[in-house]
Amino acid sequence: MLRPLLNDQDSFADLLIDLPTLLIPGAFWVFTHQLCSDKEPFPRWGWGVIGLEIAIDLASQLHLHPHFYLLVQPFKLGLIGAGLVTLLQQLQSDLVAERRQLRIGLLIAIGSYMLVVVCAEFVFSYFPVPTGVPTLHAVMASTLAFAACLWLLALSPKALEESLPTITEAPEQTAENLEEPASLPAQQQALDAGQQLLLDRLEQHMQNGGYRRTGLTIRELAEQLETREHILRALINKHLGFRNFNEYLNQFRIDEASRRLADPDEAHLPVLTIALDIGYRSLSPFNAAFKRRHEQTPTEYRRARLPA
Repeated sequence: MLRPLLNDQDSFADLLIDLPTLLIPGAFWVFTHQLCSDKEPFPRWGWGVIGLEIAIDLASQLHLHPHFYLLVQPFKLGLIGAGLVTLLQQLQSDLVAERRQLRIGLLIAIGSYMLVVVCAEFVFSYFPVPTGVPTLHAVMASTLAFAACLWLLALSPKALEESLPTITEAPEQTAENLEEPASLPAQQQALDAGQQLLLDRLEQHMQNGGYRRTGLTIRELAEQLETREHILRALINKHLGFRNFNEYLNQFRIDEASRRLADPDEAHLPVLTIALDIGYRSLSPFNAAFKRRHEQTPTEYRRARLPA
């Protein structure tokens, strides 16, 4: 919207206008990762790819070499594609209804429109831009930005809430409250009879090893408990405090793994065997989940607790 008001010969002004747009594909990927990955940091190699894309795009804007422009578009598509893949990953495992809706909205609206814009930029670099296209693009981008802000700030603010409330220290016991029975958490106090029954069945099912099924999804778990999926989602999210179903499963799986790794009778078992027994498909996700809990790898944990 600003470019028509400026002198076309001023390349420095053009660069200042274009500079923020260089960051959009990478920023989209970073935002989707922060939105969807509650505990995993953004990969270090991802920052390298984003930095390389910005450098190539900047070189293209400065017209250092014509081949740079041919490299820019695939890099942009790759970063946007990485953001779309991030939105799709573990979509079914996301227990926060508002965030799942936001994922789908971003996937369909924002992601798709960004792909269209990148492809259009490539096509219009070889053909004249039809009259009205820049104005249409400005209107569409402004509309999508306004809609996203309205969604996050007014319609669905819970989509960006933290995973769990901050743990505060319990108040000191006084003579006045020593005789009062410990009250249940506010979330569990709100359970009705049907929800409490479902919660009891869920806990019993997990204690009996229901989490060991490889590839268990919340839909399958709802079928096993003979309840509706959205009811189970709300129960685990709102009353147990988990935003992701896999993190809920990891709680039980890592508990069992910790016991078995510290058991001398199972010291002969490889770590991979234990990981497969408790429901993981491979060693990599098990190691990542275990290290998030104990800040040690399973091998380091076992070595520290078992004699040589």
